[in-house]
Amino acid sequence: MPKLVLNEISYTAFGKVILENLKFTLDEKSIGIIGRNGSGKSTLAKILCGLIEPSKGELEVHTNKITGNHPSLNIGIVFQNPDHQIIFGTVEDEIGFGLKNLGYSKSEIKKRTDETLQKFNKSSWIGLSTATLSQGQRQLLCIMSVFAMDPAIIILDEVFSGLDLPTKKALDIYIKDLPQMVIHITHDLPSLQSCERIIWLDNGKMFLDGPPKSVLPEYSKHMHKHLSL
Repeated sequence: MPKLVLNEISYTAFGKVILENLKFTLDEKSIGIIGRNGSGKSTLAKILCGLIEPSKGELEVHTNKITGNHPSLNIGIVFQNPDHQIIFGTVEDEIGFGLKNLGYSKSEIKKRTDETLQKFNKSSWIGLSTATLSQGQRQLLCIMSVFAMDPAIIILDEVFSGLDLPTKKALDIYIKDLPQMVIHITHDLPSLQSCERIIWLDNGKMFLDGPPKSVLPEYSKHMHKHLSL
């Protein structure tokens, strides 16, 4: 199992502290990250996948492909809005884009694209225009595109946002079946019940860390106690 080690990581933007002295190791297969809006969850996700550098501290990345302090392409991320990620007009071109950047040949790209669609039972999507997909289908396409690149770790940042309940449940089944280590950032607490570990961030700091059965009930009680804008 891959491992991420956060060594006193902090992040400051425009004079505001977003994350402060985070020090822990992530090495479980399924990890949920929760917290109110503005608690630093998305900033942490961007640091973990290398999109931004911490202001202080160091991230250690240990996978079967790399050991160092930069995630490179071995950590994939899927964001909240698929429209911010999808850039191609067809399903196969969207999945193939990341593979092309990794240096795969045309024949290898086609093979891995076909295998990815088969894995998710979506072989019928070959040739489909991305514009014809529903919001949930577009989100699944983003997940498939990351999966096809075979990263050691997949980070999901609020991928359930704006989806109806049946679509959430269907997408959740695909997520739970992913073989990679998955770090799931979400407000959808039921989807985190099967995680091995939950990390609760509050004002950029670690507030609580433990199994779902201990962290999620405490988080729910806290949220109901502080119902305010």
